[in-house]
Amino acid sequence: MTSRAAQTRTLAPHAALREGQGSLQAAFSPQQSGSALLRQRCRSMDSTLRKLWQTPSGTDASAADRLTLVAVGGYGRGTLFPGSDVDLLILTSSSDLTAIQKHFIEAFLTRLWDLQMQVGHSVRGVEECLQEARQDLGVATTLLESRYLAGSRPLLQQLSDALQENPPWSPPLFFAAKLAERENRHAHCSDTAFHLEPNLKEGPGALRDIHHLQWLAASVFGEGSLHRLRDEDIITSEEYRQLLRAQALLSRLRIALHYATGRHEDRLRLDLQVPLARQLGYADRPGRSAVEQLMQKLYRAFADILRIAAIAQENIAQHLAAGTTAPVVADRRVALPMPTLRRDDSQLLRHILSLFRSLAEDPRRSTLDAQTQRHLYALRTAIHPQDLDHDPIAQEELLAIFAQPDGAYRSLKMMQQCGILARILPAFGRITGRIQHDLFHVYTVDQHTLFLLHNLGQIWTSEAPQMPVANAARKQVEKPELLVLAGLFHDIGKGRGGDHSKIGAQEARHFARRLRLSPRDTELIVWLVEQHLQMSSVSQRRDLEDPQVIRDFAHLVQDERHLAYLLLLTVADMRATNPELWNDWKGLLLSTLYRATASELQREERQTRDLPQIVADKQQAVLERIAGTDQPRARALWQHLSGPYFLRYTEDELLWHCQEILAHKNRKTLVAVRPRAPEGSEILIYGSDRPGLFQQITGALDRQSLNIIDARIDTSEDGRAIDTFLVIDNSHAFAHSAQAHADLGNELRAIIEGEAVSKPRFGLRHRDPRHRFFAHVPAEIRVDNGALPRYTLLEVRAADHLGLLYQVGETLCALQLNIHGAKVSTFGERVEDTFFILNERGCKLTETQAKTLIQALDDILNGEAA
Repeated sequence: MTSRAAQTRTLAPHAALREGQGSLQAAFSPQQSGSALLRQRCRSMDSTLRKLWQTPSGTDASAADRLTLVAVGGYGRGTLFPGSDVDLLILTSSSDLTAIQKHFIEAFLTRLWDLQMQVGHSVRGVEECLQEARQDLGVATTLLESRYLAGSRPLLQQLSDALQENPPWSPPLFFAAKLAERENRHAHCSDTAFHLEPNLKEGPGALRDIHHLQWLAASVFGEGSLHRLRDEDIITSEEYRQLLRAQALLSRLRIALHYATGRHEDRLRLDLQVPLARQLGYADRPGRSAVEQLMQKLYRAFADILRIAAIAQENIAQHLAAGTTAPVVADRRVALPMPTLRRDDSQLLRHILSLFRSLAEDPRRSTLDAQTQRHLYALRTAIHPQDLDHDPIAQEELLAIFAQPDGAYRSLKMMQQCGILARILPAFGRITGRIQHDLFHVYTVDQHTLFLLHNLGQIWTSEAPQMPVANAARKQVEKPELLVLAGLFHDIGKGRGGDHSKIGAQEARHFARRLRLSPRDTELIVWLVEQHLQMSSVSQRRDLEDPQVIRDFAHLVQDERHLAYLLLLTVADMRATNPELWNDWKGLLLSTLYRATASELQREERQTRDLPQIVADKQQAVLERIAGTDQPRARALWQHLSGPYFLRYTEDELLWHCQEILAHKNRKTLVAVRPRAPEGSEILIYGSDRPGLFQQITGALDRQSLNIIDARIDTSEDGRAIDTFLVIDNSHAFAHSAQAHADLGNELRAIIEGEAVSKPRFGLRHRDPRHRFFAHVPAEIRVDNGALPRYTLLEVRAADHLGLLYQVGETLCALQLNIHGAKVSTFGERVEDTFFILNERGCKLTETQAKTLIQALDDILNGEAA
């Protein structure tokens, strides 16, 4: 009976809690304020915990009078999100607990765990709390948000008095420590809130930044609230209202996110954005989907929090500095003098741009002081685009900003933060907070653009990844302001429908005219914007050893001036799109294309000599590096190989092929593997050619989690295949050792010889929710007979999944079509695979064959089986 009664007492609070929380969830409307729900959840939890505290099972209830149950953390602030932990402190009068107290605490915590409550707890005495707070910033912060729940009030008052009389961290020291903590937290998010899947709690501009201000207010002014910051003139009344609006949106969205996932989830995943946008009341409109509207509003809330937090932080630092002789760490900046700016000044824009020019030209200056930022934000509505058109000095000031590639980012970022950039350039306002729903782009369009400008600055200050060709190209850029302008406009046409490059080029031409640039400079900017995707596309999707590819690209760029500007813009753009997708291979491909095109433009001997002479020169260079006794055998080997084979490979690669083949005494297929700088492996396969070889090899490499980035397939006149594959290991599971290479070679040889069976794996390569979100996007298949002189070009764009190359190879084999080369590029969740193919007669595909191929690939990649 006693046990049953105790169980009933335990279940009663649990049932009440579940019923109460369930009612709150049922009544929740994301279109309304979430603060009321958070307080109600908190009160409901308070009531449950007090009942459990007061009715311990099998314990001496008097023990509760000598202990204190304290809410801390977010729960201590009086807000409790659906998926958040309940953070508790059990306060004791001393660190030595009596047996009765230990039993009471164990019984209380056991009941919480029995109820499956997500509880974080600590048990500390008053002195222990003070000692821990002195040593741990997190504990000191937690104690600022203590709230009484049950037990001994005097005990909590004793702790509060001790903290007030002798703070474990002085306000200046606490300020400096919290500032460093905030910077580290922001750094983990790439110092930007504008991610495709933002974190609503921890990201820059998210809820934690508001908590940060509340903690500073508690430390400095004794009250951890935003209205106290307003009352102390740290923030204005308008800034206070903006913070509350932003906090309300983030809170509603975070509540809805917790309810939607049924757990503590703060990352706004792609697969949840669309349903949550509808739940929050957004509806699709012409040209703007519901999710785009929600995300743009969310990013603007992040921007408001970041801007106001920076102002408040600096004002708090000044307040602290006024009351102490000790130095206060505010920010690593050199403040600019506050100019006299008035709304009715006819030369207002000129003065503002002069201020930003000073910021761009002094590398010591990272930002503007708080008062200047606040003043500029208030003045933003007094600026109009025509102000720039009618003021030549303002135009000169803006061009001077663009002429500082290492400072333009600082100025333009601050101009955007103060709302000035969109007033001068309304087209930039259209891309502010605009999302790009793919994993290739991980930032909003405006943030991606600013990161591109940051990368350009790093090239000028030699902070970018080492690329000798980039340094060479930089020396040919006589007007960096043209490059910065091209970067500013390269994606400005996104979200309007149509080709964003052409739209951006039109916008760039209009703006260049507003700045009164020369026709020559204007045409370069317009060309760069319109062609900004070409160099990355050609480098990753075309055979760079094909002379015609180089000639066509050289014809596109026209001269070395255009080539140099385009290379720098391309490197900065690729690195700003998704830092995780930039690697040394992409840099190597760009360098190869740049050098080959520069040689073509300089009309060096490669252009003037005929193919037989190029082949003969390469062969002679290889012969000079091998033993004299092997030279006749090498010539005999080469007699069966066509001229394009020698164009595909460098002299070093041809030497490696020759040495491996001549040393191979076995009749079985030769498989050689060697490391390939900078981060991959190179595989050579030489043996009897036969149908299905390509898909067998790709299937085996897939099983090793090795991604093919380049494949070259040649067949000699005597029926021997010479195939090479460049592979990289994105999973970092493959050990690039001599033994690992030998094991891979043996496995491939066994599969090719039929001694082992390679069963391909199918399915998504990546299982995380972001990749699954895009997995349903249909594969795009294109066949082009005009792109290459010798081959039909096949392009497949699809979700990145295992077995894709195997399926393409199997389809081509079934249609008796031959692969002569392949290039594979990965863009986030998508791959763009390019194949150079011929039909069974060694010719380009007929129109009928092309249609048949497209239909067959569509069936296998987009059919029900896919």
